[in-house]
Amino acid sequence: MSEAARLYGLLQASAARNAYHNKVLGNDFSPYTASRIRAEPTAAAAAGQAISCLLLEALTHATKTDAPQPASTVPLSAAVKSGLHRILGLLDSSIARDVENDLAIDNSKRILTVRSDVDELKNIAHSPRVPELSSAMAGRFPVLSTSDLPQITPEEQSATASPARGSAMLNSIFKSVRIPEFRHKWMFWAEKGQQATPKDKSAQSEEYASRPKPLGDQIISIKEFYQHFNNIPVESLKLRDSIHLFHMGIKPLWEDPRNTRGGAWYFKISKDVAAQFWHEMCLLAVGDGLQGAVETKRASFNDDICGISYSVRWNAVQIAVWNRDAENEAGKEKLLKTILDKLSEELVPKKEDSYWYKAHKEHKGFIEQ
Repeated sequence: MSEAARLYGLLQASAARNAYHNKVLGNDFSPYTASRIRAEPTAAAAAGQAISCLLLEALTHATKTDAPQPASTVPLSAAVKSGLHRILGLLDSSIARDVENDLAIDNSKRILTVRSDVDELKNIAHSPRVPELSSAMAGRFPVLSTSDLPQITPEEQSATASPARGSAMLNSIFKSVRIPEFRHKWMFWAEKGQQATPKDKSAQSEEYASRPKPLGDQIISIKEFYQHFNNIPVESLKLRDSIHLFHMGIKPLWEDPRNTRGGAWYFKISKDVAAQFWHEMCLLAVGDGLQGAVETKRASFNDDICGISYSVRWNAVQIAVWNRDAENEAGKEKLLKTILDKLSEELVPKKEDSYWYKAHKEHKGFIEQ
C-alpha cells in the first residue's frame, strides 16, 4: 500500500467514525452531513460555506491522481487547487524514508484533529512536522520476526556463543597460540659474595662450586624469561653478589667442563644504567644475537655463548659475556662489535678501558682440574 493510500484510509476511517458530528471546515457556518453536501453542493458553494471532510477526501484523491472531480462539486478555485497541491507536495516530501512514515501519519492525525479549525489547518499546511533524526531514531534497527523455525542444537549454540572477555580471553589466547621457543634452554642463577678465602685448596674448590644456586625453572620462551627476570631485582643486590643467566647444563663457574677453555668479555658499567644494560644483554643472549657472532664450523671444538653475569662491585657493576673458546680470535672480535652495535646508544661504553677480554684460566682464583 502506498503512503498516499494510507493517508486516504486514515481520512476515510476517521470520517466514518465521526460521521454523526462531521463538522464543516469553517467557523461561521452551520454543520452539514455528507448527504446534504452531495444533495445541495451548488447552494453550499454559492453560500461560501466550507466543504465536508468526505468531500475533501474525494477532492484530494482527484487532485493527486488527475481523476475527474466528484460530480456534485462546483469547479474548484485556483486558490483551492493550489492549497491541495501544496498539501500533497508536503506529504510526498515527508514520507521519503521509512523513519519518516511515522511523521507522515502524525501530520495526518493533526489534520483530522483540527479539521474544523481553518486557522489551524493553515498552520499545518505551512509548518508540517518534518523528520528530525534523534539519537534514538538513528540507532533504531528493523526487527525481523520469524516463526516455525527448528530449535538450535547445543553444538550450534556453542559455535555461535559470544567470545570470551578479559582474563578468560587472555587464557584462551595462550592456550590456542603456541609461543615460539628459544633455540637454547636457559636458567637463572644467584651467587652470594665470598666472605672469606678458605686456606685449603680442596675446600676452596668445593666452596666455589656450591655458591651458585639455581633460580626457578628452565626458560624456554620469552614468557618464562620475563616471569623470572621481572622477579629478580638486581638493583637490590649487595656488594659482590651476582646473578647469572646460562645455558641449561652449564654452571656459572670457570671450572665447569664447558667453561674451562673459554673466557669472557667484561664491561664496567655505571650503577645508574646497569639495570638497563643487563636487560638488553639478556635479550641479546636468549634471542641468539650473541651466539651468531662466535659460531664456528670446526669438527673438533666449536665456540658458543655459555652465559652472561651481573656482579656488583664497589663503585660499579661488572657485566660479563662468557664464551666457550678463548682462542677464537675472530669470534671474540665479532662478539664485541655485535654488542657495541646492538646496545642502545646511551649504553655504549665511551672509554675503551671500560671493557676487556680475559680467559678464565688467567684468573688468579682459577683452579685447574
